[in-house]
Amino acid sequence: MPKKQATTRIIGGSLRGSKIPYKQNKSIRPTESKTKETLFNWLLNDLGGKTCLDMFAGTGSLGIEALSRGAEKVVFIEKQKSQSDVLKENLKRLNVYGSSHVLNANAFSVDFDNLPYHFDLLFLDPPFRENLIPRSLDFIKSKNILSPKALIYLECETELKLTEITEGLNLLKESKGGQTQYCLYES
Repeated sequence: MPKKQATTRIIGGSLRGSKIPYKQNKSIRPTESKTKETLFNWLLNDLGGKTCLDMFAGTGSLGIEALSRGAEKVVFIEKQKSQSDVLKENLKRLNVYGSSHVLNANAFSVDFDNLPYHFDLLFLDPPFRENLIPRSLDFIKSKNILSPKALIYLECETELKLTEITEGLNLLKESKGGQTQYCLYES
């Protein structure tokens, strides 16, 4: 019997109910629907005209959810070539490729000076237990790519102590579920 295709689902907006298929592997961990629902409730679905960065895109679930809810542009960064290709195909299939910019790259090697964007919302959901949250926050600060009062969504393992590494950011909301903690900050 063939193995069932792994999918994640868009839970709101114009693409609500759309499935995003992906190939399961240890580094792909799509944000759970309950967590996405909490995040987008925190954002009050106020994404009209916003430019977003999905820094460790994976399936692109968070960025596609933002597009579904009215974001103007989402830049997706995905290191794995095969996953980047699948993401592009999904964006085309969902008719949101024109509002997207997919970069197949290591997030820390992207030349943000050549991108004409300042980001209103940053999704930071890297692979767990690889110390990428502190490195990412330092990188973001050094590149000056966020709009004033930009929002930063962090999703990471519960044991990571965020207090010191998020110094200078204003914590707006936080929650935990299972082995995951997720928080919304304002820059």
